[in-house]
Amino acid sequence: MSNTDKSLEKINIIKLLIFLSIFIVITLVLILALILPSIKHYRVYKNEYNTALFRKVKVQNILNDRVKELKKLQLDNRKVFDSFKHKFTEPEFVLFANKFFNKVTLKEVKKSLHKKEFKVYELNVTSTLKTPVNFYKFLDGLNHYQNMVQADFPIDLKSNGKVISATFKIKVFGLVTLEK
Repeated sequence: MSNTDKSLEKINIIKLLIFLSIFIVITLVLILALILPSIKHYRVYKNEYNTALFRKVKVQNILNDRVKELKKLQLDNRKVFDSFKHKFTEPEFVLFANKFFNKVTLKEVKKSLHKKEFKVYELNVTSTLKTPVNFYKFLDGLNHYQNMVQADFPIDLKSNGKVISATFKIKVFGLVTLEK
């Protein structure tokens, strides 16, 4: 008996090549049927993702710019926001107006809601003053008053020779507080 292995001689090369070619064909068919459509879907989804990501970054940048602009506006207009929150009182306003006029009387005309966010008080102001300069100083002083106040037309100035009497309306704006 010989010690050499003769099992390779019994292999039929043609059968082996046929089985190998069938295996390669089945493998290629499976690759074409299963993997290539997935790659196509992957590319489509990746493009959609990149487009959405680009739009998100663009919108995020715009939002960040708006937030910076809002914070700057809030900082620049802090006095306006505080003046809306400050509660209007007639004695406080009369004290303020007495700095400019000799005699001040306030008569409330009506309270109204303005666009549902603000309360508007309309007040009739009757006052006496010696020179019209004080009236203009009063109008300028309204810009620095602790409430949001608007002097309204008609402004009626009458003089009797010694003093000038002024009658005009003012509107005081305040925030509507939501009560729960």
